[in-house]
Amino acid sequence: MREAGVKREIPPAIQPIFPSYRRRYMHAPPEYAYKCIIHMLKENMSCSEIKRIGELSLRTRLSGYFGAVLSVQISREGEISILDLRFNYIRVILFAALLLGATIVLSLLSRSVLPMLGAAAFLPIAYKVNGDAVKSLMVLNETLSFAEKAYVRQGLLKERERLRRSKVNAAVLYEKLRRKHIKTWGDTNVLKYKIEEYQSAGFTYEEAIIKIAEEEGVTV
Repeated sequence: MREAGVKREIPPAIQPIFPSYRRRYMHAPPEYAYKCIIHMLKENMSCSEIKRIGELSLRTRLSGYFGAVLSVQISREGEISILDLRFNYIRVILFAALLLGATIVLSLLSRSVLPMLGAAAFLPIAYKVNGDAVKSLMVLNETLSFAEKAYVRQGLLKERERLRRSKVNAAVLYEKLRRKHIKTWGDTNVLKYKIEEYQSAGFTYEEAIIKIAEEEGVTV
């Protein structure tokens, strides 16, 4: 009955270098998670071209010509959405290979190591590409955590509204639940625990009693 949070890895002391694959979980429907990813990429990562490559799957380039290509595939496992993220660095890899090859050829032709210094041009590009990939993971974690809480909160408000419209007498339900639990368990400890659980989730005392009665098939 407590909120299930987005499963996040503990941030490492050293940031990852060119992450290639990550899996994230979200306690919300895949369609909701998909919309959150689209919003995050557009608003937080400034991704203008987002291509849908399948049902609940997308691909986008994070930044610039050499930016990593991020592919996201969302699937369902019960009430949990599974997000598989893959990063492709093909352009920056090809650029590095071409630059290295060119500097080697020039060094051999000129019989000098000076052309090798040209390879340093790769460093700021690689730094930016890696930084954008790492940033996307950090922003994604924050976005999913916030969106999941918002989804749970929306569900809670809808459920509380439904319970408020209920015409049942919570006091009568509690008495029936109390007698049932005493007969079954010998006390009301389990009932009290359930009430506290629902209250910790945001329900009032009366709403918690109605929820428990619905679960246990107790009616007025």
